[in-house]
Amino acid sequence: MSLSSAAKVAGIDEVVDGGFCSGCGACAALSQRSMNVNLFGEYSPGTASSDGMEDCVCPFLVPEENENMLANRFLVGRRSRTDELGYFDAVYAAHVEEGSFRAEGSSGGIGSWLAVELLRKGLIDAVIHVKPARRNRERDPFFKYGVSTTAEEIRSGAHSHYHAVEISQVMQHVRDVAGRYLFVGVPCFAKAVRRLQLHDEMFATRIRFVASLICGHMKSINWSLSLGWSAGLPPAEIKEITFRVKREGIPAKSYYYGVKGGADDAETRVFDSAEAVGGKFNLGAMMLNACNYCDDVVGETADISIGDAWLPKYSFDWRGKNLLVLRNTVLSELIGAAVAEGRVALEPMLPEDAATAQAGGLRQRREGLAYRIGKKRVTGEWHPVKRDYVDASQLKFHRRLIYDLREKCSRESRAAFQLALDKKDFSVYTRRMKVMFKVLRLVEVIFSSPQIIARRIQRITESWK
Repeated sequence: MSLSSAAKVAGIDEVVDGGFCSGCGACAALSQRSMNVNLFGEYSPGTASSDGMEDCVCPFLVPEENENMLANRFLVGRRSRTDELGYFDAVYAAHVEEGSFRAEGSSGGIGSWLAVELLRKGLIDAVIHVKPARRNRERDPFFKYGVSTTAEEIRSGAHSHYHAVEISQVMQHVRDVAGRYLFVGVPCFAKAVRRLQLHDEMFATRIRFVASLICGHMKSINWSLSLGWSAGLPPAEIKEITFRVKREGIPAKSYYYGVKGGADDAETRVFDSAEAVGGKFNLGAMMLNACNYCDDVVGETADISIGDAWLPKYSFDWRGKNLLVLRNTVLSELIGAAVAEGRVALEPMLPEDAATAQAGGLRQRREGLAYRIGKKRVTGEWHPVKRDYVDASQLKFHRRLIYDLREKCSRESRAAFQLALDKKDFSVYTRRMKVMFKVLRLVEVIFSSPQIIARRIQRITESWK
């Protein structure tokens, strides 16, 4: 049975009411809707009369304009295709040799370097990307989309930002200010921008390149607050947060974060996210529910996808290594020229190795997605229409259990932390969630032991080479 067979025609309101909205803001870019932060630290569009046009840009509606269709429409370098990566020209492991880009980024530094290089070469006038935001209130966002026109501004947005954002205001800037733009975002945002380009020639003309960040899932603003609170800073006292602090001695695969605030807000204090309740990223604490209904991990509609090369030979190099999926000949030539000049280092990567590097996310978004949609069919609830991948009817018990526990942890953590904020008591969250997260992790470890052992053996044998 098709994943789309139980779905019915719906609009933005059904997406929002059903909990499927990623808060991207594409609908608000075409309508009178406003984008608001709700109590759970997530962006959501307000109500407004609609002529139906805004439905066309929502990444969870109009299934015929899916990732495959958009890739065929927009990508000029797409010689090959796999289900995991979509269309692509070439796949690489990479890092920047030039300057301090690698040191400043959370991985190999390619994202910021590419944006600066496009600007330096005169191929774009500005970059649309996520940057730190000024906070005035306890629940204000730490990051927002902005427009950068200089190398210094671009580099201010370096690093990973696991944080809810929206694009309606920067899309209005694109409408108001003529120019050539690079857009950088997670896969569902890249898809929304492609939809804007598909239905509005102005966006198609002005947004020259789209870069996607390979995505595990989106986190709410409240998840950032929970990390700060775990570090001893109540939400009202947190000034800044940095995800993926990079230091010698900290493996690339480890997630350490830095916070500023309190009486000594000039100093960044660094903590291991695995020690915070819900801090381990793949536990799914305060994950947007929309991420449970997304099947694009790598950003299949983008000209280039940039992520971490999570393979054993790279995972412990504290300097970081990027995974690149190239789909645009202009960008391929640009990077190739920099390699010839010794400014960027590339290693060809097999598509299957790239898929292995993102195996966990792909299981969650393909096998897990099919299972979750199957449950929606049983209850007769509306759900987004997705592409077909796997038949989840024969899914083993332990996989169903893991997917159910992850979904429950995301849902319960969302409510528990909001209650903790209301009561100004962090223990409300930790008491309710600590055991639940431990149970999920225990189940994952028990049923993943053979794979864990195999990966450790692989790391040991690779170290002998």
